[in-house]
Amino acid sequence: MRNLNFLKLFYGLMLVMVSTAFVSCVDDNDDTEAPYLEVSPTTLIFGLDGQPASGSQASFDISTNRSWKATVKDDKSWVTLSKYEGEGSATIQVSIPENINGNASIVIEVSNKVGVLMSETVTIQSGETIAPTEIYKETVGSGSADGNPAISAYTGWDNKEVTYSGTNATVRASQSNAGGYDGASGPNNVFFASAPAEFIINKIPLTEQQTKLQLTFGSIYVKDYDNKDYTFDMSKFEVYLSGDGTTWVPLTYTKDNGDAEKPNWIFATANFTLKQAITSLYIKFKALDSSKYRVDDITLSTGNGGTIIDLEGGEEPEPGEAKVITIPELNAMMTTTQTPVDATADRYFEAVVQNDVEGGNYSFNNLILATENATTAGNGITLFGNQVEPTAIDVKKGDKVKVTLYKGLAKTVNYNGMFEVTGGKDDTWAKIEKLGTATITPIIITADKLADYQGMTVTIQNATTATAGVWANTNSISSHTFTASGTEFIVFCKKDATAFIDQPYSVATGAISGLAAVNSNKGQLVPRNLEDVKNFQSSTPTILSADPASWSFPSTGGTKDIEISVANMGSNTLSYSGLSGILSASIDGTKVTVTAEANSTASEIKQTLKVTLTNGNSIDIPIIVEAPSSGNETVISVDFTIADNYPSTFPKLSANKQVNAQTFSFGGYDFVFAGSTGNGYYQAMDKGTPYVLTGKQGAYIELPAITGKKLTKVTATTRNGASKKVTVSIVDTNNNEVTGGAAILWAQENEQLEYVYNLSGTSTNTKYRIYIANGNNAQFVNLELIYE
Repeated sequence: MRNLNFLKLFYGLMLVMVSTAFVSCVDDNDDTEAPYLEVSPTTLIFGLDGQPASGSQASFDISTNRSWKATVKDDKSWVTLSKYEGEGSATIQVSIPENINGNASIVIEVSNKVGVLMSETVTIQSGETIAPTEIYKETVGSGSADGNPAISAYTGWDNKEVTYSGTNATVRASQSNAGGYDGASGPNNVFFASAPAEFIINKIPLTEQQTKLQLTFGSIYVKDYDNKDYTFDMSKFEVYLSGDGTTWVPLTYTKDNGDAEKPNWIFATANFTLKQAITSLYIKFKALDSSKYRVDDITLSTGNGGTIIDLEGGEEPEPGEAKVITIPELNAMMTTTQTPVDATADRYFEAVVQNDVEGGNYSFNNLILATENATTAGNGITLFGNQVEPTAIDVKKGDKVKVTLYKGLAKTVNYNGMFEVTGGKDDTWAKIEKLGTATITPIIITADKLADYQGMTVTIQNATTATAGVWANTNSISSHTFTASGTEFIVFCKKDATAFIDQPYSVATGAISGLAAVNSNKGQLVPRNLEDVKNFQSSTPTILSADPASWSFPSTGGTKDIEISVANMGSNTLSYSGLSGILSASIDGTKVTVTAEANSTASEIKQTLKVTLTNGNSIDIPIIVEAPSSGNETVISVDFTIADNYPSTFPKLSANKQVNAQTFSFGGYDFVFAGSTGNGYYQAMDKGTPYVLTGKQGAYIELPAITGKKLTKVTATTRNGASKKVTVSIVDTNNNEVTGGAAILWAQENEQLEYVYNLSGTSTNTKYRIYIANGNNAQFVNLELIYE
């Protein structure tokens, strides 16, 4: 039998998204997601031997983008956790001794300075375990699957006591699960075609005593067949239970790692307890991605129970007698606390989709709507949640839709000026129905009215920008400052905004359009496509950037490739100038190869490589060959993983983080730590090992100055589990980058944790800073500084 790996799993509904102005519940334009907390599984079952029961496990996963704290309630000291607090996502191991009969609760909380933002509870059950007794099993039989019969047409089912139904689902014999997990039955399986696709098992008989249950099944997700990517996405394959076939409740499941090896089928398990005994059970499998999922070997057994399932409350209510509501009425309800739209009745309104999915400059899980033909402020609104992601529900710019908001589940909230309707991540709080299409005509407004017209498509006339640039790139968000009638405003493009990547814009004056948005209580403009910014588009051949933007060779020389990013290149070519002596270069397309011979002088050699695009612009790239070492170096090394190295006044744990610049002594040298607004620095812990966490953009560690010497090299080491999106540079005390200190993305590619900055042009007796250059946190376990 394959050793099922239950120690690592992922809870579905992962929010993938890059934070922008339209990511609800985001404080600023950074790459951090909206605050969230997801815990899975929520029930762990142990036997008297202190080991997990069959189908359970000894750990739970915390998925969050904030600091969290876990507390074992009611002094249940027999429960031990591998970690009681942390920053970001983590897997927590749970251990208990033998011969424990009882239950315990672990509460996981995410808080800020105001109080608890959200919490989840994990239940621990310990005692005598029950061996599963099979109630129902279906292997999809061995009947003929020729022609891919629909669920209703297939007659080869194993189990004849129940009936089967489905939407966009068929029986197929391809993609066999043979050998995929213990007991895998072979070819026949249920295939889910056009999403949303459903397969339903109707009326599994249950006795009054059968309330503690276990559901298992096999499944496969062919994410990318050409590239052999079978990574199972639980967020797009949902399971529901019902007592009547009408009202459905979601069921959380776990999976093994079968998707990592052929035949790439996973084995899933869900332990649950029915709150009320029922005579028959319905099970629904729902795929939210077209032609990707299959399911097989579905088994329902008695077991040790787990997550409480209340089938009297459902997730998919019918609208019934919904009452009309308008977008202005919804906006008038906004407060900083999530409040049900209506606790007693469903509400509905009609609107036009404003998102341009094809342009790509919108935030995942945000559906932007506006009242059709409205020209007054307050007629736009954002729906936020995975249930309303435009690509998942197949809506696009200009679609006219009917939105039903379910009673008690849909909620309004004003988050830092952003007006939104949202709901629980596990609740179906809204229903979107397409009614047709409509024409969107931008409303002419002034820049100071952007916040008032949020969610609506607008135009600002006579806008201008002082500098040319590039709308968007694949590395970070892009905020561009424009001015109209003396008022500055931000034109925002998210990272990877499809229509805007590497598209240059020029200095010009003209009308600019887009969606009015709010970020941190400030209005900004989010263009939908290039048509919105056509008055600023540039067709001139343009060098966009060089990667890296500068380079410092060691005194022994070497070779370095520099990639030049170009827009509108056409048949134009690159050339170079500015290098001589021991420095030379060659060009192949957009790749410039710089070669440095050994430096035999007593001083560093500085030259500027100028790369020029025919009929376009030029870019200067500083190149330095370091002087041979004098042998009279001062080396400062700080190990942040040793608790005794920290001064007693250094802030410990997230709850005590500091923002203001303060001086702390490490190894007899003074370092200045400073956070950024709303963020800070502190000593974090990972399984008892400390490290320094600081961020975000604008935060820094100021390094000591050494008498008679200058800083020439900085080596910073981060840790596994740190952000792979943070960029870090070396700057002077005015936060200007020094040569060799250009920002590096700490992507940890090929498990790289050490990042080296070879500096030149620095001054003696001078302080420099390690500077966080974007909206992410940096984590440090070691610093090594070389002064010469």
